[in-house]
Amino acid sequence: MVEKHEIQLKFEALRTFHDEGHMRSYESRINSLQKLKKVITEHVTDIQEALKKDFSKPEFESYLSDIGVVTDELNHTISHLKHWMKPKRVSTPLAIIPGYKTKIYPESKGVVVIFAPWNYPVNLVFIPLIGAVAAGNTVLIKPAHETPNAADITAKIIEKAFLPAHVTTILGEGKTLGPLILENYRFDHIFFTGSQSVGKYVMSMAAEKLTPVTLELGGKNPAIIDKNCNIQHTVNRLVWGKFFNAGQTCIAPDHLLIHEDVYEEVIQKLKERIRVTFGDNPAESPAFARIINQTRCEKIVSYLGQGTIISGGKYDIQQRYIEPTILRVEDIDAPVMNEEIFGPVWPVATWKNKEELLVRVRRNRYPLSCYIYSDDAAMTNYVIQNIEFGSGCINDNMIQFANSAVPFGGIQTSGMGRYHGRSSFETFSHAKGVVTSLSWLEHTLKYTPYDQWKFRISRFFLQ
Repeated sequence: MVEKHEIQLKFEALRTFHDEGHMRSYESRINSLQKLKKVITEHVTDIQEALKKDFSKPEFESYLSDIGVVTDELNHTISHLKHWMKPKRVSTPLAIIPGYKTKIYPESKGVVVIFAPWNYPVNLVFIPLIGAVAAGNTVLIKPAHETPNAADITAKIIEKAFLPAHVTTILGEGKTLGPLILENYRFDHIFFTGSQSVGKYVMSMAAEKLTPVTLELGGKNPAIIDKNCNIQHTVNRLVWGKFFNAGQTCIAPDHLLIHEDVYEEVIQKLKERIRVTFGDNPAESPAFARIINQTRCEKIVSYLGQGTIISGGKYDIQQRYIEPTILRVEDIDAPVMNEEIFGPVWPVATWKNKEELLVRVRRNRYPLSCYIYSDDAAMTNYVIQNIEFGSGCINDNMIQFANSAVPFGGIQTSGMGRYHGRSSFETFSHAKGVVTSLSWLEHTLKYTPYDQWKFRISRFFLQ
């Protein structure tokens, strides 16, 4: 267990390194990012093996979600960093020119802390870290203790890629270390990914020290299937997204809302696609991950009795296995229709018109993501304009996370703040506005004594 004095030494080193200005230059930041990319590339196999040990994650999924996406984010940031760092000239009001110019200078916030979750324990360390380093901060990282192998390889990569006074990790039990870190040290930004309940605690700690915070909290993401869609392509994409990482994804399609006119056809094709994807016995499929621990497994299994099992339903809590399951739910007040499932149980319900659909979705308002499958532009526009969500897709799911040009984050109860690409750089930067005046050109209009002439001239320019 990490002792308090050890955290103190790490924090003080990070603060000193930042205040001495070691990461102010473009060269220092770009070198750090390039070194990180090199070290990650050298440890691709180690990352895949760690995720395999932690929850039997398929190698392809590990590469796609925890390596490939990170590498793409690094490439994007390395390519654009010089432009992002340049002071930006902005307009100056007519009332105070000539003789003035205004610029916005992006500067680092200072020492930031990143709390990573267990479901993507590599991705959700490095994606925010890239932005924090690009912005010139020093960083303390708390990897998820639930995935010890991923935490170990993450710490190893960081140790090889960075000086310990620049980026460092603290390993251990989150329930103990989280309060120890937040209650005793004043960070300049807190980045947290996890549950709403823990997010509330993080925000309360941040409020005491007036620390800015980014929260990615998940939510109950609807996947809406309209009667006007390519049903086979819709089913293919949804089965991939729902059961990727055994459903343990904050932006997974949590539940299906199917137009009643195509319900039977969609269900039949879903069952067929699951069988094609994972075989007759998904427990033997190398493409299907396991639940993170038995406690989570028991929680997910408890949902099975809250509806009619249409497909699947088998489980083995000792092996942390739950078969891909489709569950028809009639009781909209059941927990399975109101709690984030975070597993391979898939509740389905029907809708017949847009008004009914809107009522259903707003029972769990502000999801992190929303997906609409429709070839009807009026329908897709209706969803975009009437349903509040963090980000989403039309005729696909989850791929918005892989686009570094798209700001990612939640809304209201699903989180606050944005990251990825330039949004990460801006999240971890302070935009410092500076107005410069020519010393030899004097403006007397603002000085006393005030008179009617000065008032008229000022009003003319300000209007």
